Amino acid sequence: MKLWQKFCLWPLLFSVFIFLGTGILLIEKNAKEVFQINLTQLAEEQKSVSDGLNWYVYISSLRDSKRGLGKLNQYIKEYMENRSGTQGVCYQLAEYAQDGVLPVYSNLDSELPMMAMQDVTYAPQYTVLEYGEKSYLRLTGKFSFQNYVYRNTVFMDITAFVQERSRQYRYFFNLFLLSVIILSAGMYAISGYLTKPLRLLTDSIRKMGGGNYTAHVVVRGKDEISELAMRYNEMARIIEEKIAALEKTAEEQRRFIDNFSHELRTPLTAVIGYADLLRTSEDDGAACKELGERIFKQGKRIEKLSETMLQLVFLKRHSFALVPCDLREVLAEAEAVLTPSILQAQMKLVLEMPDEPVVVPGEKDLLLNLIGNLADNARKASAAGDAVRISVRKEEACVIMEIEDQGKGIPEEEQSRVFETFYMVDKTRSRKNNGVGLGLSICADIVKIHHAKLELTSRAGEGTRIKIIFPCYKHETFPV
Repeated sequence: MKLWQKFCLWPLLFSVFIFLGTGILLIEKNAKEVFQINLTQLAEEQKSVSDGLNWYVYISSLRDSKRGLGKLNQYIKEYMENRSGTQGVCYQLAEYAQDGVLPVYSNLDSELPMMAMQDVTYAPQYTVLEYGEKSYLRLTGKFSFQNYVYRNTVFMDITAFVQERSRQYRYFFNLFLLSVIILSAGMYAISGYLTKPLRLLTDSIRKMGGGNYTAHVVVRGKDEISELAMRYNEMARIIEEKIAALEKTAEEQRRFIDNFSHELRTPLTAVIGYADLLRTSEDDGAACKELGERIFKQGKRIEKLSETMLQLVFLKRHSFALVPCDLREVLAEAEAVLTPSILQAQMKLVLEMPDEPVVVPGEKDLLLNLIGNLADNARKASAAGDAVRISVRKEEACVIMEIEDQGKGIPEEEQSRVFETFYMVDKTRSRKNNGVGLGLSICADIVKIHHAKLELTSRAGEGTRIKIIFPCYKHETFPV
């Protein structure tokens, strides 16, 4: 059974049970009260007959003196015939005689069943009789006069009461049937409306199981089901992002393997070719020396590729403890390392630093590696006479370091990929400078380790500027 059917069926059954039980209880309570009134009225009427007979027999006996002896049944009959009875009430009085029951008085229209004499007690007993199409309430008791015992039976016609009770039941069950129909239609509509978000949620989950992670549920209202739909949308969004990230990672790994294989195959092919020439050459002079030099250069290229790959893996798998570092001291040390290669390329290295300390959470060797890679890239992209500028400034909530060159720049369509592993914008220049396309990828990993942000701005023919935004060092929020 589906949830919307349960929402429809169980409240409906509960409402029907309550409505049915309440209606029957009310009808029976009302009927019981009316019946009790009739029974009380009939008991008072029976008591009135007994009391009246006592009084009438006593007065009549005094009046007739001795002549009244043996006239008890006649007195009873006279009293009952002269007494004004209650409408709808009939009487039957009988004497207990040695030869059976002797009727004394009766105004019954028909022969209604009587209680056996041996079952009659002085305490009145009642029962309801069905006789033909009529219903009667019978009250039977006994009383005694002058050692004579009589049975006093009083009947009340309660046909109207029984018919009214039946009419109330018919009216109630018609109303009950109409209410059930209306409630069923209402509960069907309400349960369908309330569980619609769940059906949409189920459809979305089914689509997600089929590989569609973009199917979301429209959220309306602020109830628990709407909150569930909202949480599902958040989960679907996160899963979609995770799947996209996994696909991107898988693509990067595939591209990494392809590029690594290509980068490794090129120098290995050259080494094998040069070694084969050297092996088959009969010249022991300058030609052999040149071949050996080429083999050495290609071997050094493979060595550099291996070292860079190890460095990249080390950055991804190792965790670093960040400590307070003054970027002015790091730049001063980097300047000493970079100046020879900058001067050899006939360029200028310009450093711009404030007078006060600029402290960031960092790892000194990684920061030197970061600055060295970025400055080296700037040098390779520039021409003789250009300047490589490195600046550091402190702002309210961060520290900004910029490395800017005046080189060829990076085309806009390639700027989003420059930090990918093995990606090279100018492959000819990179090969000339023994580049393998891993430097900027290493820089991106170092920036992540320092909880910093990396921004690139470049225009073709105008140069490139790389901005690194470090968080400021704070004692209470120092990231590790």
